[in-house]
Amino acid sequence: MRVLLAFALVVAVAAAARAEPQIFNIYDFAFEDGSVLPELRVAYETHGKLGAGRDNAILLLHGTSGNRHSFDAMIGPGKTFDTDKNFVITVDAIGGGDSSSPKDGLGQDFPRYTIRDMMAAQHALVTRGLELTTLRAVGGSSMGSFAALEWGIHHPELVRSLILLVPSPRAEANFQLTVDLMTSVIALDPDWQGGRYARNPVEGLRLAGMVYLPWTVSAAYLDRLPAAQLAKEIEDSARAFANWDANSLVLRYAASRAHDVSGPFGGDLGTALAQVTAPTLVLPSASDRLLGVDGARRIRDGVKQASYAEIPSDLGHRAARPAPGTPEGEFIDREIRALLAKIE
Repeated sequence: MRVLLAFALVVAVAAAARAEPQIFNIYDFAFEDGSVLPELRVAYETHGKLGAGRDNAILLLHGTSGNRHSFDAMIGPGKTFDTDKNFVITVDAIGGGDSSSPKDGLGQDFPRYTIRDMMAAQHALVTRGLELTTLRAVGGSSMGSFAALEWGIHHPELVRSLILLVPSPRAEANFQLTVDLMTSVIALDPDWQGGRYARNPVEGLRLAGMVYLPWTVSAAYLDRLPAAQLAKEIEDSARAFANWDANSLVLRYAASRAHDVSGPFGGDLGTALAQVTAPTLVLPSASDRLLGVDGARRIRDGVKQASYAEIPSDLGHRAARPAPGTPEGEFIDREIRALLAKIE
C-alpha cells in the first residue's frame, strides 16, 4: 500500500476552542476484503503539544454514530485527557465525519470496511502522518473500543496502555439483531431504493433512530423518565439518525455488527486477546443491554494486564458518554486518571 502524507486545512466551522481539523490522505488503501480505494481521506484533530520525547500522544476513538468530537468534554487543560501533559489525537473513523465515506459519491459501491480497516487507517496516520513510534494510550468508546482493542492486538509494540469504554471482543447476537432491525426499517422507506437513492430516506433513518434508542439505555432508566423527557429523547435520536447519509450509517453499523477480534486467529478469542501486552482498563456499563458485560469480562480474563470496573449506572450503553460532573463522569475520570498515572 503506497501511503503519502498530504496535510490540508479544512474550513473551520467548529467553535474556536476546538483544534483546527486536518486531513491525512492515504493512497491506494487496501481494505480487508481486497478492494482498494485510490485515495482514502482521514480527518483528525490534535490537542495539546507533542513532548520533546514524542511519547505523550493519546489516540481517542469514537463510537459507531460518533465523530472526532465525541470526547471533547474530556479533553483540555486539567481534564481527563489533560492537554497540559498530553498530545491528544481524535480521528473520524472511515465511513463518517469528514473522513472518506459513501456520501462522497460512491454510495453502495463504497468498500465494505471493517473495524480492522479503521485501525489500519489510524495506524497509517499515527506512524506515517504524525511519525510517532509510541502512544501513551489508545482509548475508545463502543466501536472505538473495538478499534482500540485491535490496536493492542496487532500493534503491541506501539501501544503503552488501552482504555476500553463499554467494550466487547466481538459483536454478540443481541447487538447484531438490533442492527438488523435498524437497517430493515431503513430499507422499508420507499426512498431507499436498494441504497441507490436519489433522495436520502430520512423517514427510514428517523424510525431507525427510534428503534435504536431503547437499547442504548436500561429498563430502569426508561421507567424513571417522565413522559415528556422520553418523547424528547426519542425525537433527539430520530433527528441524529436523520442527519446521516443512509448508506454511510448502514455501512458503519455493518462494520460494528461484523466486529470480531478473533477473525485473524481462526476464531480463537483466547489467542487474540493474549496478543495484548499493554495495561488495559476495561470499563463496561453495569446496565448495558446493547453490548452487555459478558464480552468485557472476557477481555478482563484474556488480557494479561487488565483492570476491570463496571460503571455503576442505569444509563446503559450511554454511561460511557456521561455529562460532565455526573456520578458516571466522575467514576470514569477517576479510573482513567489512575491508569494514566502509571503510564509514563
